[in-house]
Amino acid sequence: MENKIFNMLNKMQKQVVNDLQNNILLSASAGTGKTNTLLYRMVNIIDKNKAAPEEILCLTFTNKACHEIQERAATVLGENSLNIAIMTFHSFCYNLIKIEAKKNSDLFADFVIFDEDDCAEIIKEFNVYKFVTKSLQNFINLVKENRAVYNIYSNNLHTDYARVIKKLFNSENRKLDRVCVNQHYFLDKKMKALMQANGADIVTAYDHRLQEMHGLDFTDLIITVYKFLQDETIKTAWQNKYKYINIDEMQDTSELEYEILAQIFPGNNILLCGDYFQTIYEWRGSNPHTILKKFKAKYNPRLIVFNENYRATQMLLRASYGCLKKLFGEKVYAIYKNEIKAVSRVQGEKIIFKETKNVADEAKWIFEEIHKIGIKDVARIGILTRSNKYNQRLSKNFSILNNRLPNADRVNFILVDEFKFFRRQEIKDVLAFLRLITNRYDETSFRRILKKFAIGIGEKTIAAIETKKYHKAGINIIDFLDRKTYESSGDPFGILLDALAKDKVVVFDVESTGTDTACDEIIQIAAVKIDKNGTIIDKFVRMVKPNKKVGQSFYVHGFSDAFLKEKGEPPALVLQEFIEFSRNTVIVGHNVGYDISILYSQLDRLNMNKPDFITYYDTLDIFRRFYPDLANHKLSFLSEYFVIENKPTHNALDDVMATVGLLLYAVKKNIGPSVLIRKKYISKYIDQFRWIAVQMQELTDNSYIVRPYDLIAKIMNLTKIKEYYKNEPERIDRIRELYLIAREIDNKKVYSRDALNNLLKISALSNSDMDRMLMKVPRIPIITVHQAKGTEFDYVFLAGMQDGIFPAYLAIREGVVEEEKRLFYVAITRAKRQLFLTWSRISEHGRANTVSRFIKTIPVDFVQKI
Repeated sequence: MENKIFNMLNKMQKQVVNDLQNNILLSASAGTGKTNTLLYRMVNIIDKNKAAPEEILCLTFTNKACHEIQERAATVLGENSLNIAIMTFHSFCYNLIKIEAKKNSDLFADFVIFDEDDCAEIIKEFNVYKFVTKSLQNFINLVKENRAVYNIYSNNLHTDYARVIKKLFNSENRKLDRVCVNQHYFLDKKMKALMQANGADIVTAYDHRLQEMHGLDFTDLIITVYKFLQDETIKTAWQNKYKYINIDEMQDTSELEYEILAQIFPGNNILLCGDYFQTIYEWRGSNPHTILKKFKAKYNPRLIVFNENYRATQMLLRASYGCLKKLFGEKVYAIYKNEIKAVSRVQGEKIIFKETKNVADEAKWIFEEIHKIGIKDVARIGILTRSNKYNQRLSKNFSILNNRLPNADRVNFILVDEFKFFRRQEIKDVLAFLRLITNRYDETSFRRILKKFAIGIGEKTIAAIETKKYHKAGINIIDFLDRKTYESSGDPFGILLDALAKDKVVVFDVESTGTDTACDEIIQIAAVKIDKNGTIIDKFVRMVKPNKKVGQSFYVHGFSDAFLKEKGEPPALVLQEFIEFSRNTVIVGHNVGYDISILYSQLDRLNMNKPDFITYYDTLDIFRRFYPDLANHKLSFLSEYFVIENKPTHNALDDVMATVGLLLYAVKKNIGPSVLIRKKYISKYIDQFRWIAVQMQELTDNSYIVRPYDLIAKIMNLTKIKEYYKNEPERIDRIRELYLIAREIDNKKVYSRDALNNLLKISALSNSDMDRMLMKVPRIPIITVHQAKGTEFDYVFLAGMQDGIFPAYLAIREGVVEEEKRLFYVAITRAKRQLFLTWSRISEHGRANTVSRFIKTIPVDFVQKI
């Protein structure tokens, strides 16, 4: 490492950077230079050849922290930063599932993430008891998560969920009660009784619905990874993938999340970093006590504490540290043997404490103080409270105050809780079209489009198509969108049956260097052409010499770099010959979405023409349709269950032969006998859907040749979105902003469909857009303390400092204020230059308030009452 960089570090930071042998437990409070230290440590790892960039994993738990590390890494590490896995925990889970889904589960490899709003729509289908949707959603998530916590896995999903629910309702298990309190919803006696009796039915039905639509929710991201890593082969591969693992914000990690990460720790160097006193997510499962105990016991880490603060003034640092000692006493001394000190020589101002009459008076005082500060970049000011409701009251009053002023004197505010860009109605409308383009099984998006932009398709039509008789015949509502249905006289399987009769079906499978379709390469193609009896009439089995190493994928398919170098042929040659082999045929595969995607992507990278097959079918989809209640739908399980002669391995040809057997079984037992029934059922409604099917097909065709942002423009011009919002110009403006975001993040080196999938991934995993919005138009964010985690402002107004607001009423009532204390510490450490505390004497209901008990924890020498 360059001496210039190294000399910028303090003594404790240098220890973290230089010690590349020991596991490290780093305690770093707010503003102590943790991010830079992690970056320079990665520089040192690479400089000293301890690991290649791709062998370093750096995880954090918020998008904001992740983006910050990525941006700084690009500056410090240059091209090397692109190969380091710097990501959020959820992104890590997403990537792991993408890699493992193809070969190790019955999960569709082309799965998409359904956000909480999408999941709420699905839940409404099964909410027969008319519970509050959010309550039922929380209950479902709790049950699913605890299936992993209790490690209850069998071949019967319903039985597993029933066992989990029994444990949750055990009289000695307080987990359910704690969640009810902390999530601010309650299970009354009626709901408890119904959930005990029928909860497993609801959770199972919800899971099946997600699977039908190739979807995962956020809970699935975690529990699916947990399940994968119980497999020794998968676990070993991921342990071998990395050498250095850095985990930031460990105090936000739940016990389940830690158990997942701990599976890949053995044999690697681990740096666990965090600040116990910033633990503010115990209500959703974080438990640093248990995690630290486990980590210390198993990995004997070197303990390093950062105690030099680079953020705050002398005054603010001494105030916050004094507060910390009063709040937590001996716990502080146990961690900080030496006091936290401010590096800044600026003495700074005392904390201003203002008592106001009510929230309107409080808002007025804050408004006037902001005018007095008088800075142009108002985004350097932050307004924090304990609750969204209090934020809304302040925002309402700020609007009233602004309306009394000329435009030039107004202050720009942004109520962040109301600004979840990718959850906006009009944005989700556009995303629905984009998602349906990439995932034709996404019924939630299709329903959204039908309900808002369709003519002549109502709830009765949708309900009729969703009946059991339609499902028994193998019909999904999505078939009314599929070109295959219209090109085969109303039977979505008609083209398949016709191709079989004409000996024009090709069953194929590929192996590859990895599962990132944007950059990985095919190393083997195995395909057979069959006649109507399943007899092989032609075969195509070729090895391909890739331009990149196989890496960890060797443990899946067994083809080494040396073997491929010797036996592989040039990619362009093999792919062109496969195009000829599959020309004018129907392609079939098991979980074939991935195989099709990487084929298209690699052909694009090689500047070759697209394949010329007629269409494709997926046996995983076929068997999910006709046999939805099986324990699973893995190729291996299905081949045993239906007594298929050929069994799959991780060799592409073996998998192909097993798929042939399954295809013939389904055609004989299910698809063939129900042809007339499907045509009869579909003919009743097909004309109503024809226009939207034509639109979607045009958009889908465009997605292979235009960039995602151009596709958004196409959606606006082709569909009825613009007409729908013609009287709401602000919504049209936000769609234009989505267009700009898509253009900004677009990597033109990546195939258009891969770029589209990346855009959808970002939109699904994004939980905050505050930074981007503040950069575009400077505004003062009005946010909760939870939302403020990881942020910093020159000036912070912490409002609503009365008991019942901060600490929260429920915390006081239940006698659980420890987390509220930590939340208060987080709040007061957001300020760099000046901190203002305000409270109001009278509540909105006219009752007298009591000043927050936390005010007394700040040493009086650092507070100025006005």
